[in-house]
Amino acid sequence: MVSPLSLSKKVCVIGAGPSGLVAARELRKEGHDVVVLEQRYDVGGQWLYEPNVESEDPLGRDTRRFPGHRELWLYLKDFCEHFGLREMIRFNTSVEYVRMLEYDEIGKDLKWMVKSREKSSEETAVEEVFDAVVVATGHYSHPRLPTIKGMDTWKRKQMHSHVYRVPEPFRNEVVVVVGNSLSGQDISMELVEVAKEVHLSAKSLNITEGLSKVISKHENLHLHPQIETLQEDGRVVFVDGSWLIADTILHCTGYSYTFPFLDTKGIVAVDDDRVGPLYEHTFPPALAPSLSFVGIPRKIIGFPFFEAQAKWIAQLLSGKRTLPSREEMMHSIEEFYRSRDAAAIPKHYTHDIGEFEYCDRYGDHVGFPHLEEWRKQLCLSALVNADANLEAYRDSWEDHELLQEALQSPHFTQLLGAEDLTF
Repeated sequence: MVSPLSLSKKVCVIGAGPSGLVAARELRKEGHDVVVLEQRYDVGGQWLYEPNVESEDPLGRDTRRFPGHRELWLYLKDFCEHFGLREMIRFNTSVEYVRMLEYDEIGKDLKWMVKSREKSSEETAVEEVFDAVVVATGHYSHPRLPTIKGMDTWKRKQMHSHVYRVPEPFRNEVVVVVGNSLSGQDISMELVEVAKEVHLSAKSLNITEGLSKVISKHENLHLHPQIETLQEDGRVVFVDGSWLIADTILHCTGYSYTFPFLDTKGIVAVDDDRVGPLYEHTFPPALAPSLSFVGIPRKIIGFPFFEAQAKWIAQLLSGKRTLPSREEMMHSIEEFYRSRDAAAIPKHYTHDIGEFEYCDRYGDHVGFPHLEEWRKQLCLSALVNADANLEAYRDSWEDHELLQEALQSPHFTQLLGAEDLTF
């Protein structure tokens, strides 16, 4: 529903990665007073590459189709500068606590106390009151680790792919890579060039043609089923009874959602990676629209989806649009959960979308354009190509006509001065 009414709110955005930046832009466009709190020294989120990971817990050429992390980070910096977002961001500021202020009726004129602290400052933490909080902390910061018997007492090196940077430290080692998703496959292909042996442990031995080609090409790359147990002498025992002695285990097992700073009195919780209840993966019905989340869904074309989320949040807070009733939103969430259960989709895949149609339906809530056909086809083409040609799919493709169509789109041809430049 659209209303001509326009209200200005004081809004705190937590995070200055892709989702936080576009949220800040849309909120300010709607006339809101915006403060962005970012714990690192610059914008970019996961794309702000830090080669030195010693402080991390080990377990916590020509134009290319696939840009590197630096190119993506520079794009986000340009986006930030173009829209004048930096003035709203407090860098090196960690959010310690976010809580609701006490009100007789939750959800009515709700306000939030946000406690933050500048990392380099000796000053006490700052407490501020906001009309709304947008959580845009992403989902690539808290490593998800498997449960393996003996994992806590295994005396050799273990780490999560979150802190992996380059293959050289693993030279001449025997490395077990747990998980054969894209990160596990990519890291394995780097490691085979320097490691003595690389052993890829997967849930299923039914692998893609592309991975099969890579394994057949490298004598030091081996495929195994899941790990059954880790033993103190360094042995890694697999469920088929085979075993080996490894120097390092590298867990490429994804990430978990976590919001340690957020206190909603139990209204929003994370249960086996299901953040909920959230209407359309964005709004907790009892607290919306004063509390919202940007960037929760996975397996989507992220940037356009984040932009649609940001527009919806900003226009709800300004009063231009309204949400369904709390009861209607809860009913929608329950129906969604039932549909996932009926499809036998595990709870921890709740936010894995994997369909263009949902992104288009989401955009309809705020009049956001549907994904272009060329964008969908380029995405599908890359996935198909990766399955068949894992080592070279980033630099070899047969869909030039789609790329040419993309280059003629407004994303590449519109003037940089346009106020509605898309994300």
